Amino acid sequence: MYSAALVIIGSCAFVLLIATRVSHLSGSSLALSSAMPDTRVLARWAMIVLALAMLARLLAQAWMIGEGESLVIQPLLATTLWGWGWLAGAAGTLIIAASLVFGHGRRAAWRATAVGTIVLALSFSLTGHATSASKPVLYVMLDCIHVMAAGGWLGTLLVVAAVGLRSVLALPGEQRGHAASELINAFSTFALLCASTLVVTGFVAAWSHLPSVPALWQTSYGRALFRKLVVIAMTALVGAYNWRVIKPRLSDSAAIPLLRKSAAVELTIGLAVVILTAILVGTSPPDAEDSMPAMGSRVVPVVAPLTILQITS
Repeated sequence: MYSAALVIIGSCAFVLLIATRVSHLSGSSLALSSAMPDTRVLARWAMIVLALAMLARLLAQAWMIGEGESLVIQPLLATTLWGWGWLAGAAGTLIIAASLVFGHGRRAAWRATAVGTIVLALSFSLTGHATSASKPVLYVMLDCIHVMAAGGWLGTLLVVAAVGLRSVLALPGEQRGHAASELINAFSTFALLCASTLVVTGFVAAWSHLPSVPALWQTSYGRALFRKLVVIAMTALVGAYNWRVIKPRLSDSAAIPLLRKSAAVELTIGLAVVILTAILVGTSPPDAEDSMPAMGSRVVPVVAPLTILQITS
Protein backbone atom coordinates (compact mmCIF):
# COMPACT_ATOMS: atom_id res chain seq x y z
CA MET A 1 0.00 0.00 0.00
CA TYR A 2 2.71 2.47 0.96
CA SER A 3 4.82 1.54 -2.06
CA ALA A 4 1.84 2.09 -4.39
CA ALA A 5 1.13 5.46 -2.81
CA LEU A 6 4.76 6.54 -3.23
CA VAL A 7 4.70 5.57 -6.91
CA ILE A 8 1.56 7.64 -7.53
CA ILE A 9 3.00 10.63 -5.65
CA GLY A 10 6.21 10.30 -7.65
CA SER A 11 4.30 10.11 -10.93
CA CYS A 12 2.49 13.35 -10.13
CA ALA A 13 5.72 15.07 -9.15
CA PHE A 14 7.44 13.85 -12.32
CA VAL A 15 4.68 15.15 -14.60
CA LEU A 16 3.84 18.40 -12.81
CA LEU A 17 7.32 19.45 -11.63
CA ILE A 18 10.22 17.61 -13.27
CA ALA A 19 8.88 17.40 -16.82
CA THR A 20 7.63 20.98 -16.66
CA ARG A 21 10.99 22.29 -15.55
CA VAL A 22 12.87 20.38 -18.25
CA SER A 23 10.46 21.46 -20.99
CA HIS A 24 11.01 25.12 -20.05
CA LEU A 25 14.78 24.92 -20.40
CA SER A 26 16.13 26.88 -23.33
CA GLY A 27 17.34 24.57 -26.09
CA SER A 28 16.22 21.44 -24.30
CA SER A 29 16.53 18.34 -26.49
CA LEU A 30 14.45 16.16 -24.16
CA ALA A 31 10.72 16.09 -24.90
CA LEU A 32 9.27 14.41 -21.83
CA SER A 33 5.76 14.65 -23.26
CA SER A 34 6.49 11.32 -24.94
CA ALA A 35 7.02 9.81 -21.48
CA MET A 36 3.62 10.85 -20.14
CA PRO A 37 1.68 7.79 -21.40
CA ASP A 38 4.15 5.42 -19.74
CA THR A 39 3.98 7.44 -16.52
CA ARG A 40 0.20 7.21 -16.58
CA VAL A 41 0.33 3.43 -17.10
CA LEU A 42 2.73 3.06 -14.17
CA ALA A 43 0.48 5.19 -11.94
CA ARG A 44 -2.58 3.19 -13.00
CA TRP A 45 -1.00 -0.10 -11.96
CA ALA A 46 0.02 1.45 -8.66
CA MET A 47 -3.57 2.68 -8.21
CA ILE A 48 -4.92 -0.87 -8.64
CA VAL A 49 -2.48 -2.18 -6.04
CA LEU A 50 -3.41 0.69 -3.73
CA ALA A 51 -7.15 -0.01 -4.01
CA LEU A 52 -6.70 -3.71 -3.26
CA ALA A 53 -4.38 -2.95 -0.32
CA MET A 54 -6.83 -0.42 1.12
CA LEU A 55 -9.62 -3.01 1.04
CA ALA A 56 -7.38 -5.67 2.59
CA ARG A 57 -6.36 -3.25 5.33
CA LEU A 58 -9.99 -2.53 6.22
CA LEU A 59 -10.86 -6.23 6.37
CA ALA A 60 -7.80 -7.01 8.51
CA GLN A 61 -8.61 -4.20 10.93
CA ALA A 62 -12.28 -5.23 11.14
CA TRP A 63 -11.26 -8.85 11.76
CA MET A 64 -8.88 -7.74 14.50
CA ILE A 65 -11.56 -5.65 16.18
CA GLY A 66 -13.90 -8.65 16.00
CA GLU A 67 -11.20 -10.75 17.71
CA GLY A 68 -11.11 -13.22 14.85
CA GLU A 69 -14.79 -14.11 15.20
CA SER A 70 -16.51 -11.56 12.97
CA LEU A 71 -15.89 -8.54 10.74
CA VAL A 72 -16.74 -5.37 12.66
CA ILE A 73 -16.87 -2.97 9.71
CA GLN A 74 -19.77 -0.57 10.25
CA PRO A 75 -18.90 0.43 13.85
CA LEU A 76 -15.23 0.68 12.87
CA LEU A 77 -15.95 3.12 10.04
CA ALA A 78 -18.69 5.06 11.81
CA THR A 79 -17.33 5.54 15.33
CA THR A 80 -13.53 5.40 15.30
CA LEU A 81 -10.89 7.84 14.22
CA TRP A 82 -9.15 5.00 12.39
CA GLY A 83 -12.34 4.38 10.42
CA TRP A 84 -12.70 8.05 9.53
CA GLY A 85 -9.10 8.09 8.40
CA TRP A 86 -9.67 5.00 6.27
CA LEU A 87 -12.71 6.63 4.67
CA ALA A 88 -10.56 9.66 3.82
CA GLY A 89 -8.06 7.31 2.20
CA ALA A 90 -10.83 5.60 0.25
CA ALA A 91 -12.00 9.01 -0.99
CA GLY A 92 -8.45 9.91 -2.00
CA THR A 93 -8.11 6.58 -3.83
CA LEU A 94 -11.34 7.23 -5.73
CA ILE A 95 -10.09 10.70 -6.76
CA ILE A 96 -6.83 9.17 -7.97
CA ALA A 97 -8.63 6.40 -9.87
CA ALA A 98 -11.09 8.77 -11.57
CA SER A 99 -8.30 11.16 -12.58
CA LEU A 100 -6.06 8.45 -14.01
CA VAL A 101 -8.83 6.58 -15.80
CA PHE A 102 -10.97 9.43 -17.17
CA GLY A 103 -8.47 12.29 -17.30
CA HIS A 104 -6.80 11.10 -20.54
CA GLY A 105 -3.42 12.26 -19.21
CA ARG A 106 -4.34 15.95 -19.23
CA ARG A 107 -2.46 18.27 -16.90
CA ALA A 108 -5.64 19.12 -14.99
CA ALA A 109 -6.18 15.40 -14.36
CA TRP A 110 -2.69 15.09 -12.92
CA ARG A 111 -3.44 18.02 -10.60
CA ALA A 112 -6.56 16.20 -9.43
CA THR A 113 -4.44 13.08 -8.89
CA ALA A 114 -2.06 15.15 -6.76
CA VAL A 115 -4.99 16.32 -4.64
CA GLY A 116 -6.00 12.69 -4.18
CA THR A 117 -2.48 11.81 -3.00
CA ILE A 118 -2.61 14.57 -0.38
CA VAL A 119 -5.91 13.20 0.94
CA LEU A 120 -4.39 9.71 0.92
CA ALA A 121 -1.31 10.86 2.83
CA LEU A 122 -3.59 12.53 5.38
CA SER A 123 -5.46 9.25 5.82
CA PHE A 124 -2.19 7.43 6.55
CA SER A 125 -1.54 9.98 9.28
CA LEU A 126 -5.03 9.59 10.76
CA THR A 127 -4.67 5.80 10.91
CA GLY A 128 -1.13 5.85 12.30
CA HIS A 129 0.68 6.94 15.45
CA ALA A 130 0.42 10.70 14.84
CA THR A 131 -3.03 10.85 16.46
CA SER A 132 -1.65 9.53 19.76
CA ALA A 133 0.92 12.35 20.09
CA SER A 134 0.54 15.20 22.57
CA LYS A 135 -0.47 17.63 19.79
CA PRO A 136 -2.30 15.39 17.32
CA VAL A 137 -3.29 18.07 14.80
CA LEU A 138 0.29 19.28 14.43
CA TYR A 139 1.77 15.81 14.18
CA VAL A 140 -0.87 14.60 11.73
CA MET A 141 0.04 17.49 9.44
CA LEU A 142 3.77 16.78 9.81
CA ASP A 143 3.22 13.07 9.16
CA CYS A 144 1.23 13.92 6.02
CA ILE A 145 4.09 16.10 4.80
CA HIS A 146 6.50 13.25 5.63
CA VAL A 147 4.58 10.83 3.38
CA MET A 148 4.44 13.33 0.52
CA ALA A 149 8.17 14.00 0.83
CA ALA A 150 8.92 10.26 0.75
CA GLY A 151 6.92 9.94 -2.45
CA GLY A 152 8.63 13.00 -3.87
CA TRP A 153 12.03 11.40 -3.30
CA LEU A 154 11.68 7.65 -3.87
CA GLY A 155 8.55 7.67 -6.02
CA THR A 156 9.90 10.30 -8.39
CA LEU A 157 13.26 8.51 -8.53
CA LEU A 158 11.46 5.37 -9.72
CA VAL A 159 9.67 7.30 -12.50
CA VAL A 160 12.88 9.08 -13.51
CA ALA A 161 14.77 5.78 -13.71
CA ALA A 162 12.03 3.70 -15.33
CA VAL A 163 10.47 6.28 -17.66
CA GLY A 164 12.59 9.43 -17.88
CA LEU A 165 15.94 7.81 -18.59
CA ARG A 166 14.31 5.49 -21.11
CA SER A 167 13.20 8.62 -23.00
CA VAL A 168 16.78 9.86 -22.86
CA LEU A 169 18.09 6.61 -24.33
CA ALA A 170 15.63 6.96 -27.21
CA LEU A 171 17.42 10.14 -28.34
CA PRO A 172 20.32 10.20 -30.82
CA GLY A 173 23.62 9.32 -29.18
CA GLU A 174 25.09 12.83 -29.34
CA GLN A 175 22.07 14.27 -27.43
CA ARG A 176 21.80 11.73 -24.64
CA GLY A 177 24.44 13.13 -22.29
CA HIS A 178 23.02 16.66 -22.32
CA ALA A 179 19.43 15.41 -22.00
CA ALA A 180 20.32 13.14 -19.07
CA SER A 181 22.05 16.04 -17.35
CA GLU A 182 18.94 18.22 -17.79
CA LEU A 183 16.69 15.52 -16.35
CA ILE A 184 18.88 14.70 -13.35
CA ASN A 185 19.53 18.38 -12.57
CA ALA A 186 15.78 18.99 -12.44
CA PHE A 187 15.24 15.93 -10.24
CA SER A 188 18.19 16.54 -7.91
CA THR A 189 16.96 19.92 -6.69
CA PHE A 190 13.53 18.49 -5.93
CA ALA A 191 14.96 15.33 -4.33
CA LEU A 192 17.20 17.34 -1.99
CA LEU A 193 14.19 19.36 -0.85
CA CYS A 194 12.20 16.17 -0.22
CA ALA A 195 15.08 14.47 1.61
CA SER A 196 15.57 17.50 3.86
CA THR A 197 11.86 17.56 4.63
CA LEU A 198 11.98 13.85 5.49
CA VAL A 199 14.81 14.41 7.96
CA VAL A 200 13.05 17.28 9.74
CA THR A 201 9.58 15.71 9.93
CA GLY A 202 11.00 12.31 10.85
CA PHE A 203 13.04 13.82 13.69
CA VAL A 204 10.02 15.68 15.05
CA ALA A 205 7.87 12.52 14.87
CA ALA A 206 10.51 10.49 16.71
CA TRP A 207 10.82 13.20 19.35
CA SER A 208 7.04 13.16 19.89
CA HIS A 209 6.89 9.41 20.59
CA LEU A 210 10.17 8.59 22.34
CA PRO A 211 10.42 9.89 25.94
CA SER A 212 14.23 9.77 25.92
CA VAL A 213 17.19 8.92 23.73
CA PRO A 214 17.75 5.50 25.41
CA ALA A 215 14.20 4.59 24.35
CA LEU A 216 15.65 4.32 20.84
CA TRP A 217 17.20 0.99 21.79
CA GLN A 218 15.25 0.10 24.95
CA THR A 219 11.75 -0.11 23.41
CA SER A 220 10.31 -2.12 20.53
CA TYR A 221 9.19 1.05 18.78
CA GLY A 222 12.60 2.66 19.25
CA ARG A 223 14.44 -0.35 17.83
CA ALA A 224 12.10 -0.46 14.82
CA LEU A 225 12.69 3.25 14.27
CA PHE A 226 16.46 2.81 14.62
CA ARG A 227 16.50 0.08 11.97
CA LYS A 228 14.55 2.36 9.65
CA LEU A 229 16.99 5.23 10.28
CA VAL A 230 19.97 3.02 9.46
CA VAL A 231 18.47 1.94 6.13
CA ILE A 232 17.46 5.52 5.31
CA ALA A 233 21.06 6.55 5.92
CA MET A 234 22.18 3.87 3.45
CA THR A 235 19.70 5.21 0.89
CA ALA A 236 20.99 8.73 1.45
CA LEU A 237 24.57 7.56 0.89
CA VAL A 238 23.66 6.04 -2.46
CA GLY A 239 21.78 9.22 -3.37
CA ALA A 240 24.78 11.31 -2.40
CA TYR A 241 26.98 9.09 -4.59
CA ASN A 242 24.63 9.66 -7.53
CA TRP A 243 24.64 13.40 -6.91
CA ARG A 244 28.34 13.96 -6.30
CA VAL A 245 29.98 11.27 -8.46
CA ILE A 246 27.67 10.22 -11.28
CA LYS A 247 25.78 13.44 -11.93
CA PRO A 248 28.90 15.47 -12.95
CA ARG A 249 29.77 12.71 -15.47
CA LEU A 250 26.43 12.76 -17.27
CA SER A 251 27.77 14.92 -20.08
CA ASP A 252 29.12 11.59 -21.32
CA SER A 253 26.24 9.32 -22.33
CA ALA A 254 28.30 6.30 -21.25
CA ALA A 255 27.49 7.25 -17.64
CA ILE A 256 23.74 6.74 -18.14
CA PRO A 257 23.77 2.91 -17.66
CA LEU A 258 25.81 3.41 -14.49
CA LEU A 259 23.24 5.93 -13.25
CA ARG A 260 20.41 3.48 -13.89
CA LYS A 261 22.20 0.75 -11.94
CA SER A 262 22.90 3.10 -9.05
CA ALA A 263 19.28 4.28 -9.07
CA ALA A 264 18.17 0.63 -8.95
CA VAL A 265 20.30 0.10 -5.84
CA GLU A 266 18.84 3.23 -4.23
CA LEU A 267 15.30 2.08 -5.02
CA THR A 268 15.97 -1.42 -3.64
CA ILE A 269 17.15 0.05 -0.35
CA GLY A 270 14.17 2.43 -0.49
CA LEU A 271 11.86 -0.59 -0.72
CA ALA A 272 13.43 -1.87 2.49
CA VAL A 273 12.62 1.52 4.06
CA VAL A 274 8.98 1.11 3.05
CA ILE A 275 8.85 -2.39 4.59
CA LEU A 276 10.42 -1.12 7.82
CA THR A 277 7.93 1.75 7.84
CA ALA A 278 5.06 -0.74 7.68
CA ILE A 279 6.59 -2.61 10.64
CA LEU A 280 6.99 0.67 12.52
CA VAL A 281 3.34 1.57 11.92
CA GLY A 282 2.36 -1.78 13.42
CA THR A 283 4.46 -1.19 16.56
CA SER A 284 2.96 0.80 19.43
CA PRO A 285 5.13 3.74 20.54
CA PRO A 286 6.06 4.03 24.23
CA ASP A 287 3.75 7.01 24.80
CA ALA A 288 0.77 5.04 23.50
CA GLU A 289 1.63 2.04 25.66
CA ASP A 290 2.01 4.19 28.78
CA SER A 291 -1.29 5.98 28.26
CA MET A 292 -3.30 2.90 27.25
CA PRO A 293 -6.12 2.24 29.74
CA ALA A 294 -7.19 -1.23 30.73
CA MET A 295 -9.84 -2.71 28.46
CA GLY A 296 -12.25 -5.59 28.71
CA SER A 297 -12.15 -8.40 26.23
CA ARG A 298 -15.25 -7.23 24.33
CA VAL A 299 -15.11 -3.44 24.17
CA VAL A 300 -17.46 -1.93 21.62
CA PRO A 301 -15.65 0.50 19.26
CA VAL A 302 -18.07 3.33 19.91
CA VAL A 303 -17.11 3.39 23.58
CA ALA A 304 -13.40 4.09 23.14
CA PRO A 305 -12.45 4.72 19.53
CA LEU A 306 -9.09 6.27 20.31
CA THR A 307 -8.09 3.38 22.54
CA ILE A 308 -8.91 0.90 19.81
CA LEU A 309 -6.92 2.99 17.37
CA GLN A 310 -3.87 2.92 19.63
CA ILE A 311 -4.05 -0.83 20.07
CA THR A 312 -4.47 -1.76 16.42
CA SER A 313 -2.43 0.85 14.55
